[in-house]
This record gives sequence, structure tokens and C-alpha cells, in this order.
Amino acid sequence: MGLIMGGSVGACLGCLIGFYSTMKFGPGPRGYLGTIGQYALGSGASFGFFMMIGSCIRSDADRLSAQDRDALRKNMERWRAPASTPMAVYFARSAKA
Repeated sequence: MGLIMGGSVGACLGCLIGFYSTMKFGPGPRGYLGTIGQYALGSGASFGFFMMIGSCIRSDADRLSAQDRDALRKNMERWRAPASTPMAVYFARSAKA
């Protein structure tokens, strides 16, 4: 899903950047359509790739077992400061350790 969304957003941005570039610097040897298409494909491929990686990382948390989730929560709770503790006291306590 991230590849499709990132590719479409990247292609739209690539078309806008390619259009601006061809209007400012000229079309070059490929012509207008070839230059704008090259910008759109390059931008769509790179942005789609990074969105795909990001969506895979983001959805990886759903695959944890219940035991792993409990261990992760316990470790997160260990590092959380109590709400009533001022930050200066918290940092002073961690500097002594």
C-alpha cells in the first residue's frame, strides 16, 4: 500500500517539478514530455520506495507475540518518569547513577 501511495504522490510532485524545470531551463534533448516523464518516474520510484519501507516498519508491530508485547511494555514502563516528579529532580537522579 505504501508503494502505491508513495508512487502516486511522488509522480504528482515529479510532474510539477518537471514542468517547472522545463519551463525554466528548456526541455532538453528528450523534449517536454520525455523530460517531465523522467522527473515523474524518478520522483515516484524513490518516494514510493521509501513509503513502502516505512509502511513495512510501521506495520511490523502488529506481528509481535503477546509475550513480546508484554516485555516491551515492561521495559517502556521502567524508563517512564512518574508524573509528579519534576524534570530537574529526574535529571539530577540520572546524573548520580
